[in-house]
Amino acid sequence: MKNNTWVVLQREYMTRVKKKSFFLMTILLPILLVALMFAPALLMNMGGSAKTYAVVDETGLYADAFSDEKDVFEPVADTALGRAGLREGKYDALLWISAAAAEGNRQTIILYYEKTEPSIEKLNRISASAENKLRMELIGKESGLAPEKYDYISKVQVDVHSQDVKTGERSYTEVKTIVAYALGFLIYMFIFMFGGQIMNGVIEEKSNRIIEVMISSVKPFQLLMGKVLGLVLVSLTQFLLWALLVLVLTVVVGMVAGGGMDAAQATALAEQVTMGTQLADQVSASGMGALPINEIQSTLLEAKEIVDSLHLSTWLTFFLVYFLGGYLLYASLFAAVGSMVENQEDSNQFMLPLTVPLILGIIVIANVLKDPQGPIAFWLSIIPFTSPIVMMARIPFGVPAGELALSIGLLVLGFIGTTWMAARIYRVGILMYGKKGSYKELWKWLRYKA
Repeated sequence: MKNNTWVVLQREYMTRVKKKSFFLMTILLPILLVALMFAPALLMNMGGSAKTYAVVDETGLYADAFSDEKDVFEPVADTALGRAGLREGKYDALLWISAAAAEGNRQTIILYYEKTEPSIEKLNRISASAENKLRMELIGKESGLAPEKYDYISKVQVDVHSQDVKTGERSYTEVKTIVAYALGFLIYMFIFMFGGQIMNGVIEEKSNRIIEVMISSVKPFQLLMGKVLGLVLVSLTQFLLWALLVLVLTVVVGMVAGGGMDAAQATALAEQVTMGTQLADQVSASGMGALPINEIQSTLLEAKEIVDSLHLSTWLTFFLVYFLGGYLLYASLFAAVGSMVENQEDSNQFMLPLTVPLILGIIVIANVLKDPQGPIAFWLSIIPFTSPIVMMARIPFGVPAGELALSIGLLVLGFIGTTWMAARIYRVGILMYGKKGSYKELWKWLRYKA
């Protein structure tokens, strides 16, 4: 019997890419991702209508404490006037700052409303403004420090930038952390999504007795490998299309949100990019400090530094390696589970051992990002069942070549081992009808000699 793995691979690939669900997922997911990226900013820009607050300040301290970009805080002589204006619709809310409610370093403010209850965010902002004003007043009384000096001191900030001592390159740890988590989650999502597809496909073919016809011309191992490799190509195709569509949609939505860009603006932007790049090279070569440049050039310089620090080509290479390795390792096991049962409900008992390592990987990824060189990070990035997810969190922060080689080597061995085990289960389970699979039967199938 000739090797029909390629025939099965082609069938699996063409069957799935022609489905409406493949087309819809390929189109809808990038749209959803771009919407999630831009929606918060658009909603913040839309905001709500400005509100007018009546302020009754019996202490005389908070006249200029409440400042907001949109909302208006209007001083009122007493609460009676404030309540009247609230009833007439002149004010949206009334702030009453009672002198009797002030005790030492504590002040209680009551906010009266009639129609719309204020949000927790608005209450927190009012509280923060009042606290800052009261703090400045108390410091002035206790130490004689002028309010403007306190305001200057209270805004002191310390920024910590990590930098490679050999290359002088800034690491942008925050950006790397976000991208690392995103890539780890993508691998987790793809393994679950495409692994579930191959399991459901096997269950469907088994329940429809199609598999009996296929087994007559294809060896079980060839059938298993054809399905697994076919879905690998489907997943890679979908991933590349997603990446392309997200990039295109991001550019288009960015231009629309920014009011569009004509030819002159595009030329000017290109000149800014060129100038920013040349300036960055000059500064780097001369060893000079930051030069006074405009805001656009500064943004472009920082964006260029961030992209350079990510080393995207290396990162994406390892992403593909671990995605393929992790998917191949789990896909054969998902197919084996599908061959053991006759419906999806019966597969739940066998899914737990497969899902626990994946869920563990995504749970501990936050701790791994805190300590990329710790023992938990090391062992979970070496074990094949968790390394595809966990290693994505370690690579941005530097992983010794020996550990990378060990991790990838064990992942390849893990794939070979699980494929061999899955093939032995698959060849028996795929033709087993009318009998529910169990772990006892599973052990028998592994030892069965054809």
